[in-house]
This record gives sequence, C-alpha cells and structure tokens, in this order.
Amino acid sequence: MNNRISLTHLIIIIFLFLATFASYSDNLDIQDIDFIKKGEELYKKRCANCHGKNAKGKNNGFFLSPNLTNFEKGYNGFLNILTNGYGRMPAWGGRSKLTNLQLDELASYLKHISTEKANWN
Repeated sequence: MNNRISLTHLIIIIFLFLATFASYSDNLDIQDIDFIKKGEELYKKRCANCHGKNAKGKNNGFFLSPNLTNFEKGYNGFLNILTNGYGRMPAWGGRSKLTNLQLDELASYLKHISTEKANWN
C-alpha cells in the first residue's frame, strides 16, 4: 500500500511539473489583441526605460541596450534572461518578479513587434 501511495505522489508531482512547464511555452502564440496590448503596457512600465520606447535598444552614453525586435534566443532564452539576468541586465530587470501570464503577455507583445530576423521558437 505504501508503494502505491508513493507512486501516486510521484505521478502527481510529474503532472504538476509538466503542467507548469507547458504553461510557459504554449501561450506564446496567442494573437489576441488584448493579450498583446497588456504585454505592451507591461513593456512600457518594465522595459522601455532601458530598451527604448520602440524596443530597438537605447543608448545611455555608456552602452546600447539590446534591440528586442530582433531577439534571437527563443522563448526559453527570454525566460532565462528575465528570471536570471544576463550581462548588465539584472534578474527581472532589477524589479519584482512577473507572473507566468505576464511573461507570456510581454513575450507575445515583443514577438508581435519583432522583425523577421527574430527567433521566438
């Protein structure tokens, strides 16, 4: 009986892990205009100060921040950079964490405005 309970717990843990992982990458293809607009508002509040109003990078006199309209690292790379930081960018842009929904909204907006050079897969 104890083995059956342990196996059940293991199955539940695996299911929850897979459901959490899937909640990130499957939502990127949402084309709903309201979803994209929420991502745009989030971009203006959280990202535009460093990456510019049009997401093409911003020169602060010392360096040019990355152009997000030709982002090439894919959606998983986007999540990794946001959550862990990269180069001069601190994790979460130096601010509070975003929810999974906010990450998907932000990525959908950036994908929506991206160039053909971008890779969001």
